Amino acid sequence: MTEQNINPHLLNEESENTNGITLHDLIQMVLANWYWFALSAIICLGTAYYYLASTPKIYSRTATILVKDSRKGGDTDLGAFSDLVGFQNRRNVDNEVYILQSHRLMSEVVKRLHLTVNYSVREGLRTADLYGRSPIEVDFINDNSKQKLSLEVTPLRNGKIELTDFEDKFVTRQETKRVILAEYGDTVATPVGQVVVHKTLFMDSTYLKKPITVIKNSLAATTNAYRAAVKSDVANKQASIVTISMNNSVPRRAEDVINTLIAVYEEDAIADKRQLSVVTADFIKERMQVIGRELGDVDRDIEDIKKSNKMIDITSEATRTITESTRYKAESLTIENQISVADFIREYLNDPSHAGDLIPMVASMTNNGIVAQISEYNEAILRREKLLENSSERSPVIQDLDNGLAAVRRSIIASLNSHISTLEIQLETMRKEEAQVNRRISTMPSQEKVMLDIMRQQKIKEELFLYLLNKQEETQLNYAVAESNSRTIDMAYGSARPVSPRSTIILGISLLAGLAIPFGILYLIGMLDTTIRGRKDVEENLSAPFLGDIPFLEGDNKGGVVVRETGRDALSEAFRILRSNMTFMNVSSGKEIKCVLFTSSAPHAGKTFVAMNLAMTLAMAGKRVVLIDLDLRLHALTTHLGRSNSKNGMSGYLAGTITDIDQLVTNMGFHENLDVICAGIQPPNPTEMLLSNRLDKLVEQLKERYDFVFIDSTPAMSVADAVITDRLADLCIYIVREGVLDRRQLPDIERLYREKKFHNMCIVLNGTRTRRHGYGYGYGYGYGYGYGYGYGYGDDHQEVSYRKRIKLFFSKLARKVKK
Repeated sequence: MTEQNINPHLLNEESENTNGITLHDLIQMVLANWYWFALSAIICLGTAYYYLASTPKIYSRTATILVKDSRKGGDTDLGAFSDLVGFQNRRNVDNEVYILQSHRLMSEVVKRLHLTVNYSVREGLRTADLYGRSPIEVDFINDNSKQKLSLEVTPLRNGKIELTDFEDKFVTRQETKRVILAEYGDTVATPVGQVVVHKTLFMDSTYLKKPITVIKNSLAATTNAYRAAVKSDVANKQASIVTISMNNSVPRRAEDVINTLIAVYEEDAIADKRQLSVVTADFIKERMQVIGRELGDVDRDIEDIKKSNKMIDITSEATRTITESTRYKAESLTIENQISVADFIREYLNDPSHAGDLIPMVASMTNNGIVAQISEYNEAILRREKLLENSSERSPVIQDLDNGLAAVRRSIIASLNSHISTLEIQLETMRKEEAQVNRRISTMPSQEKVMLDIMRQQKIKEELFLYLLNKQEETQLNYAVAESNSRTIDMAYGSARPVSPRSTIILGISLLAGLAIPFGILYLIGMLDTTIRGRKDVEENLSAPFLGDIPFLEGDNKGGVVVRETGRDALSEAFRILRSNMTFMNVSSGKEIKCVLFTSSAPHAGKTFVAMNLAMTLAMAGKRVVLIDLDLRLHALTTHLGRSNSKNGMSGYLAGTITDIDQLVTNMGFHENLDVICAGIQPPNPTEMLLSNRLDKLVEQLKERYDFVFIDSTPAMSVADAVITDRLADLCIYIVREGVLDRRQLPDIERLYREKKFHNMCIVLNGTRTRRHGYGYGYGYGYGYGYGYGYGYGDDHQEVSYRKRIKLFFSKLARKVKK
């Protein structure tokens, strides 16, 4: 067995402080407490596994649509009909995104997919949603869309079902646990209302006796929940591409919601377009009825004149004149019709009852500027109606839009006034030309003149009727070919892998947390622990020779003699090393060591324990040793030996009441070579007694009788007794205890050594915690930062059990908290 190096480690006070924890220290800390890291990692990984096993997996689905915004090149369809009414609107992509997120559209989606009723079943630690594969379907007869309720349905054999666990705000606790037996298709009266349970195609034996939870939410709550879940956004500000995405625990439900929302949006857009076509068609139909009646009257007039005047043909001159007159008349009537249409629209705009209505798109209006203004006005009216579905009349957006509508309305009226004035000038010109032709016709026979006038009116009415008929067909075509504002690029799709929870990330984080938590606790304990942690602290702060270390003793023998002659335990080996190192102190000091003084900084350092067991080790080696208890105040050694009331002690000898040395020396039966001198009765003046010459004479006599004289003195930092008795010692063994002595007191011990307060002072570290680092199978005791030994014995004091380690860890933690 190699001996410990006892050469003094001189402390360089000018060098950088080396008390900081190094990487090697941290590694040793982890290796020494590996079981805590393993336990923490297992707990954290177990918690993560439970979370993954109990948390529903969330999947993401995304759809892409192209909004036909003419400003971004999206409105390219139906270009051949761009001259017809209803194809002149311009849309804003942001407005369409807002419409996609509207409450009205999502409410329709919820109704179509029956999302207010949810079915789920417990599968292991996780609750599985049965959307699209539920074995039952529940109809609520007394449907209250504003009320949330739930119940459990358990399928039984022979077509039976069990209903229980009823919950809503009106159900009492007694009614909640009520059990109702029924059959499929029966109308059952339950605490939550009348329900009918139907069996679906997905019913099989796996659902028998398995409770299925049925939850019915209100329409408004369900709509708001899915509005929050569905996200619509413009993919690129430079394009009119809109992405619609949703995360849900059921991929099929996410796909259905997104695809249904797109379908509802397209239907709503088509309905908006058809609404304008319907208004225009109604106006044309009304005008055609008026022209049709007038045309019928003209036909009857012609028939009556021909019958009464027996008129068959008209001369070519009359025909030419009438044709010319007819042309002027037709032009005049066309202008009059345009004036009538413009006047009708102006009256329509001036009528307060039509303030918020769409303006009819009259095809006979030839002024393109007015037509464009009317189109813009109608588009603004439709956009206002859309915004009112999610806003109020007081909304700033609505008020701004109303102000804009009023301005456009005034502009249209002004344009109509100007247009009417222009048409009236044209009409006056046509009438003058017609008057000249009529003067020529007046020379014709009156019957022929009347006939030609009626025929002219007939032709004009026919042309006007055919024109309206043509526009009616165009309007119906617009209605039939009306299409959505968007085009679906991609239906809802997504990956089969869930987006959350991410098992790899969660397990990785939990593993890191499992390693970080004990590391942080141990590191914190190390930072808060100001006591000596091992040999490293001693050697880095003290330049006195290091004589050896004593491992911590588990069990009930603390403070007594524990070494045995044939012992192979760690303590016996440690004291043998201490005994061997003492022989080297003879060489380094240049004189034979006979008297050894044991002291410490404070009580409970274990100096009495070290003195007794080192004395026993020397006795077992054939050396005669006497152990003197010179702690006249507390009598630590005497108390351990159970001789606290002994009168034959050092106090009596120093007081002069005892003169015979043989009366002082006692063999306690530990070993024939080991004798003890007790402290005796506690004197009133211990310090003065220790200064007595009788003590010097006694020690000299004992040196002649014994190979070693051990003096168990008082703590050096508490009283002066140890310094006083140091005059007698050849060697001072200063005991410091791991986990007890504050590291901040080490400079005081160093000062004692530098100032030579004690002769031949050396350090013994007591109470080092045992560690096993894998050297064979024997004992091992470390020094906090990697110092240890192992020799393959281990049949007496074996390594500390894990149970004791855990107990020791928590007891140490409790001590730190109390401090």
